[in-house]
Amino acid sequence: MTTYTIHSHGASLSVRSRGAELCSYIDAAGKERIWQADPAVWPGHSPVLFPIVGAPKNNTVRFAGTEYPIRKHGFMMMREFALIEQTEDRLHFAADSDASTLTMYPYAFTLHILHHLVPGGFRTEFVIENRDTRPMPYCIGGHPGFICPMEEGACFEDYLLRFSNEESGQIAVCPDGELIRGHEILPMRSNREVPLVHTYFDEKDALIFTDLASREVDLVHAVSGKGIHFTFADFDVLGVWTRPGMTADYLCLEPWIGLNAYDNETGDFEDKPHVRTVAPGEKHSVSYTATVLD
Repeated sequence: MTTYTIHSHGASLSVRSRGAELCSYIDAAGKERIWQADPAVWPGHSPVLFPIVGAPKNNTVRFAGTEYPIRKHGFMMMREFALIEQTEDRLHFAADSDASTLTMYPYAFTLHILHHLVPGGFRTEFVIENRDTRPMPYCIGGHPGFICPMEEGACFEDYLLRFSNEESGQIAVCPDGELIRGHEILPMRSNREVPLVHTYFDEKDALIFTDLASREVDLVHAVSGKGIHFTFADFDVLGVWTRPGMTADYLCLEPWIGLNAYDNETGDFEDKPHVRTVAPGEKHSVSYTATVLD
């Protein structure tokens, strides 16, 4: 595993070849914004979720009628990616399907992951390339973990999520982090704000917003307004997560195409909500952006 670092716009960004995972973003003020993967709490930084998002039912999925074993969030986060291109403001990685991936996901593909330094933040782009002869269904998601609290003397509960539009508050009920068993309404302030409390995650595992009008959300200190502005226009669902029972100092903002299996799903991947399909020889590109609010 190799770590690559680029510098631009007064900031730096580092990515590991394993999973092409963003492992550091240090802003122009010299402040680290990405969770530094304490193995006693959560060993991740910003893994990619592909070709499935969340937990499958019975650890299996049927593709084109044939059953395959597959793990929660898929398998690409542990694979080595090749560095394709490095510039002062971009790192481009790619990894191909092989004999081992075909035992879990029966399609030939290349997954490209590009990390861009942009003014005041970073953008992560996923390009899903179908190298098969058949239409290829897929799900994909990001999982960036942001250090929270972000200010000296602050605590996790000083922060809130503020959506750009008024929201219903609908979230999936998935308290064990596995199967979804319906929906509920999360209380919100003014239909836009969710104050952060660790007990939400102890009770619900993740807040999985399945009916959002917004594609922008701020993770900010309730008084100072400082924090992270997060945009995810290309995605359908937003997961918000920190490890239950740990009172940890980070929060993941997870843009998803797809989500955990419902308890009454058929098991056919093509029937899952939010699945997208890329035609043979074609590519789909989706991205999310995080910028610092100071």
